[in-house]
Amino acid sequence: MPNPPRLSDLSNPEDADAGSLRSRGRRFTELLSIARRHRLVPFRRLDFSHDPATSDLRRDQAEHLRRALEEAGGGFVKMGQLLSTRDDLLPEEWTEGLAHLQRSVTPAPADEVAALLERELGAPVQEVFAAFDPVPVAAASIAQVHRARLADGTSVAVKVQRPGIDAAVRRDVDIALRVVRFMARWSVEARQVGVQEVAAQYADDLVRQVDFVSELRNLTALRAAQQRSARPDEVRYPVPYPDLSGRRVLVMEFLEGDTLSAIRAARSTRDLDEPMRAILRAFLRQVVFDGLYHADLHPGNVLVLPDGRPALIDFGSVGRLDPSLRETVQELVAAYIQDDTSRIADAVLRMAPVRDAQDEPDFRRAIARFVADELGPGARIGVETVDDAVEVFGRYRLKPPPDFVAAARALAIFEGTLRTLAPSFDLLEESRGLAREQIRDQLRPGKLRDVAVRELFGAVTAARRLPRRVDRIGEAIESGKLSVNIRLFSDRRDRQTLNGVIRRVLLVLLGAGAGILSIVYLALPARPTAVISTGVAGAVLGGTAVVLLGWAAIDAARARKRE
Repeated sequence: MPNPPRLSDLSNPEDADAGSLRSRGRRFTELLSIARRHRLVPFRRLDFSHDPATSDLRRDQAEHLRRALEEAGGGFVKMGQLLSTRDDLLPEEWTEGLAHLQRSVTPAPADEVAALLERELGAPVQEVFAAFDPVPVAAASIAQVHRARLADGTSVAVKVQRPGIDAAVRRDVDIALRVVRFMARWSVEARQVGVQEVAAQYADDLVRQVDFVSELRNLTALRAAQQRSARPDEVRYPVPYPDLSGRRVLVMEFLEGDTLSAIRAARSTRDLDEPMRAILRAFLRQVVFDGLYHADLHPGNVLVLPDGRPALIDFGSVGRLDPSLRETVQELVAAYIQDDTSRIADAVLRMAPVRDAQDEPDFRRAIARFVADELGPGARIGVETVDDAVEVFGRYRLKPPPDFVAAARALAIFEGTLRTLAPSFDLLEESRGLAREQIRDQLRPGKLRDVAVRELFGAVTAARRLPRRVDRIGEAIESGKLSVNIRLFSDRRDRQTLNGVIRRVLLVLLGAGAGILSIVYLALPARPTAVISTGVAGAVLGGTAVVLLGWAAIDAARARKRE
């Protein structure tokens, strides 16, 4: 069993934003107190079975967990929201209980909200809005949304940060990262899958969610990408109002509709396949082609408008992929559509190369088996799929980029939403068809023209630099300063071959030397006064020569067999 965290693992006096060691210690005490008060510790008492006889117990424990997460606030509520979509991980009683976190978080006090709005807007609420409802239409872990009306009659949503949540989130994130670092210290598996990098990225993402300037930028970027797509009206995004927004307040168009959480709670028989298909199409385009995607598609962040179209809200968690990684993802998608496991392995290895070249053939076979078993016809993505992928990556010590892991996490969140609201929806088969559509969309004449212009510009730029580079090489050759750096024996197999040759040469030299000395001693006349007779010394050296030369012969035979 691992040892508990040390205080030195949980403190860092250089990080002032996360609070002092004393404040973090108080937070630990508070969290333990909340867990005890809601009877959540020891953890072995919690029931995660599917036994009908203990259904009431699970329902009661889920309610206590919901209250505890809500009381803890901040990132803990976000964790509960994610778990509420994972009915493949948790029994139904747990997911239903945690689902209330998406619509029933206790609002912040009205007077504190009004004071925060006045500070951020620079004027009393009554002067900025023609009407403002002090009762929020939705309250979440980081912010709550109020309905208001502008002077021109436009209905807007005013998203206001919960007072004090900024410091609380930074403190909790700091604590969580220290715990993860401690885990990575003793867990080889945690280090292999890059748990520290993934946790750091999630922590940065959570911290960005308390900065509404960043959320406004995300919303603007997603709207622009949607407008450039082949189906600009397929998914709605609210219109932002930058002049009324700031770090703790975000004002945007109020969209009428029901969240997927509300539809689920009402146990509606509404057909959600088309809205889900539209969201999936948009998500695939965002990840594969735009490199900018909504990373928090849980049921509380998806609206279904009266006309049946889906709309997205809450843009605090938006992921980005750099051009190089986006090209790799495009190659993965194209290879998956064509069932080309060799190209899939090529793309994965470009993204996360194996440390030992000898493992590459085995890894390629493992990837082929994984694609056939977990992503083949009729397969369903679930937590087992993710576990198997992590196991394959960990077995060969591959370390995927954190941005790629974040995109996979976003897909897992959306897959959980699909699992709970449209269980008959085949994510893999739909993804194949929609990916083909997206590829056709990218082959439109306008898109091809843009790609051609971009590539031509890059080629012209490279061509302009080419004469200068050729001139430098010529000058280096002329002055005798041209040098080439070569890494000898960078491959482990080359190092093993060299070590084997040196070992066998030494064995032969030592064996031959011992044999020659043996012959010399055996040829010398006996000396009665010697401690060891010449005959005994010659026999010992002869035996040593036989052993060394035999060792060299066996080592050479084994080396030929390996080759």
